[in-house]
Amino acid sequence: MNFFKKIPTLALLISGLLALVIFFSLSRSLESYELPFYDMRFRLRSKLKPLKASKDIVLVEISDDTLKGLNEWPLPRDYHGSLVDVLSELGAKAIVFDIIFSEPTLYDEPFIQSIYEAKNVYFPLVFYLDDLEAKDSLLLKSKEKIADIHSSFKDNLKGAGHINTFVDSDGKIRRVPLFIDYQDKFIPSLAFKVSADILSIDLDKITVKKNKLIIDENFSIPTSKKTSFMVNYPDTWEKSFKHVSYLQVLKSYSDSARGKSTSIDLNIFKDKICFIGLTAAGTSDLRANPLESVYPLVGLQASVCSSILEKKFIYDVGWLINALISILVFIITLLFSCKFRPFKALGANIIFSLLYFLISLGLFILAGIWIDIFLPMSIIFVSWVGVTLYKFFEQARKKQLMEKELDIAQQIQQSFLPTDISEFKGIDIFSFMKPAKFVAGDLYDVIYLDENRLGVFIGDVSGKGVPASLIMAQTISFFRIFSKDNPDPADVLNKMNQELAKVLNGRFVTAIYIIVDIGKHKLLAASAGHSPIVFYDADNNLVDDFLPESGLPLGIMDMTTYDGFEKDLKVGDKFLLYTDGITECRDKHGEEFGEQRVKDALLKDKSNSSKDIVEQLKNNVFQFSKGLPQFDDITLIVLGAVKE
Repeated sequence: MNFFKKIPTLALLISGLLALVIFFSLSRSLESYELPFYDMRFRLRSKLKPLKASKDIVLVEISDDTLKGLNEWPLPRDYHGSLVDVLSELGAKAIVFDIIFSEPTLYDEPFIQSIYEAKNVYFPLVFYLDDLEAKDSLLLKSKEKIADIHSSFKDNLKGAGHINTFVDSDGKIRRVPLFIDYQDKFIPSLAFKVSADILSIDLDKITVKKNKLIIDENFSIPTSKKTSFMVNYPDTWEKSFKHVSYLQVLKSYSDSARGKSTSIDLNIFKDKICFIGLTAAGTSDLRANPLESVYPLVGLQASVCSSILEKKFIYDVGWLINALISILVFIITLLFSCKFRPFKALGANIIFSLLYFLISLGLFILAGIWIDIFLPMSIIFVSWVGVTLYKFFEQARKKQLMEKELDIAQQIQQSFLPTDISEFKGIDIFSFMKPAKFVAGDLYDVIYLDENRLGVFIGDVSGKGVPASLIMAQTISFFRIFSKDNPDPADVLNKMNQELAKVLNGRFVTAIYIIVDIGKHKLLAASAGHSPIVFYDADNNLVDDFLPESGLPLGIMDMTTYDGFEKDLKVGDKFLLYTDGITECRDKHGEEFGEQRVKDALLKDKSNSSKDIVEQLKNNVFQFSKGLPQFDDITLIVLGAVKE
């Protein structure tokens, strides 16, 4: 883009930001910050469109009422045997214990016999994982079991699987390893083993890839790093699976056998996969997950099984796609931030952020696709801040350069103005000019025509700032050319008007030119649409009709002519010439300073020197508009006839 070619500093900034995007995308160093956004999508899905749990799963929970009713923990294993008998008789398809049975007890024989007869019971085991950070294998490896299945049970089980999980830095469980490599044998997770048997999947024929397990050409299971499986919790504990109390199952079966009414419908176990596990408060089988801070781990096993049976998975798109998404987000954000002004760019990026969030939420709810949110959102914010700061400093630099240029322009403009106005023979004169900006459109000049005559010129260019200052310089140049050796103020204005009309193109200049002739005690004047002169004679009388003939401003029409005016001059006469920046100055209520205040100020201080009058009037104006920016250029000239 030409924009970048012209500004190599911005290109360097963009390269730096892009490098950061690529680094954080590939290093995954901000992954822990993505987890809260991952959880948020689960919670929003629960409210907007809950995922339906498999109807083939029923949870049998060893809850508070079970421990209280049976009054023992651990429960004697003959109770477990009774439960297996009941569930088997009621037609359960699979009976899955999420309870470790690694040591023998006195009550094992009835339990073993029940398992043998049921032929559909599954037990868990736990491994010590010793290579969580290893990068040379797709599977987690283990050399040691933390909790094994006691040998008296192994030959009678339908199957077994590990119940290892990954616990993230915030203590929540979001992933489980589907396989663990133990002594070169692939041990499946408990829920995966149960699901595989239900779906008739041969685990030995599964192909392990980096991001999926290929069952056959029509079925694959998505995985994350280390062949971990993103647990697709359907909903909160209470809203997801059908769950009943361990004690209720035994009691309802007993009541049914005696012809009594039951607290639960025993038909719910027909052809169901029954997961049995601890849910009692304070037990070790309660952990946090994306939906709840306390969630029974038996529900985790059921969630994994449900996800595989229903083929409802969470798809971790992986670092490469997330990196490409982050780069795309960066480019879009960059375009907004560079193209628009900061606040408009902020609005565009906020809308883009919301749109990205909604897209990521929709992908998760509708298709189970998990993409990063934190990093792209951070990229949007940091990119906007970076480009905005660049623009700020770039504008500050340009402003600094412009101010330097304007300082030079101001110095050049000052060179056009008279530098030393001292008392002329019989005349006391003083001036003041302050631009509204760096340079002014106001102008004035004082020229010595001869030992008895002094020329005073004042003007005001339409507009302000640099364009007006250029016209001001041109006008001063014309004035000095045409006023030299010309005793007629009106003729000077006529000639200036003819030249300015050729170049102003819609602009104009108001002006007054007076010649004070001390030798003849006369004042000659001509006006081109300028503010009238305030004149008090030696007797303190305000002459309102002074300079009554005022033509059009200079530069409007080249055929305009101006009339001269002549007046006797006496010692004590005072004249005030000014631009409309004085009269149009406003206070905080919007009221103008006005001509009357100008007249009153001159009358009040008429006996003072011209310098004192200018200083007092200037102070009055600035006090009047205190706290407000200067409205227009201000120029004052006071002259008075004094004794020689």
